[in-house]
Amino acid sequence: MKNNPMNIHSQEYMETMARLMSEALESPEGMQALAAAIAAPIEQEIRRKEISSLLLTKHTLPKGERPLYQKKPTVKAHWISKDGEAQEQEIGKDEVEFPTNRIHSNPMVDISVLKNGNIGTLMDIQTSASDAIRKEMDRRTISVLSAAVPAANTVEVAGNTLTEEALNEAISIIEDLELSVKYIVMRGRRFNDLRGWDLDPQTKLELRQKGVVKNYGTGGILLTASMPLDEILIIPDEEVGKMPVREKLKAESIDQKTRFKTGWLVWSEIGQGVTRPDVLARVKLGV
Repeated sequence: MKNNPMNIHSQEYMETMARLMSEALESPEGMQALAAAIAAPIEQEIRRKEISSLLLTKHTLPKGERPLYQKKPTVKAHWISKDGEAQEQEIGKDEVEFPTNRIHSNPMVDISVLKNGNIGTLMDIQTSASDAIRKEMDRRTISVLSAAVPAANTVEVAGNTLTEEALNEAISIIEDLELSVKYIVMRGRRFNDLRGWDLDPQTKLELRQKGVVKNYGTGGILLTASMPLDEILIIPDEEVGKMPVREKLKAESIDQKTRFKTGWLVWSEIGQGVTRPDVLARVKLGV
């Protein structure tokens, strides 16, 4: 059964949070209860904005199961290491294990915020924590996808502007594999290049009215600050990799607090890996 997202602006939620904030100052159990209460809206906000689950297939690992996946022996697998950098496996193996790593934030709150029941400030802290975790999650996903694209599937542009010809050539690489493009991933500032293209009338109208084109051909355009300005990724309508989830998002109260501040450790444990680099393509600018 699908859980309905909580309404963090409802009167019931506000009253519950005010009570938990007051109880948090009275005992360690109160801080733990407040930690549990802030975890759900942080997770909800991450799910609402992250793009990692659109680009990699999420796999919640049963307890004790290794994140072991099949791949073609003729291609290299790529994954994110403990230090957040992309690594690669040599050709020849038909399976790969993607390590899972903790992504975390350590939001702190002034004691007076809890004492005075300042829910607005607490919600701002929750938003900041969710943004930090989401951005790191998406950065790692983009990093491993970018590292995995073969040189043969990279279209190079001599200038620093995305051209229609270059994007169409990258799309044709996917289409030559008898696949369709599902997502075109780029930086928001890079999208501005499309405004100078000779687009069809319907696309021009959409761009003029909304400022953003939802689709280019069969591919939906995803804008994210996690993308470098000099690169555009082309993702096919086929699974390209996995995002194993060892631990869903948790919030834990810190063991010690200062005279004026206390806080939480908000974290999850996930991995990111590419098993099908051969079906990815990209445009690289400024080379």
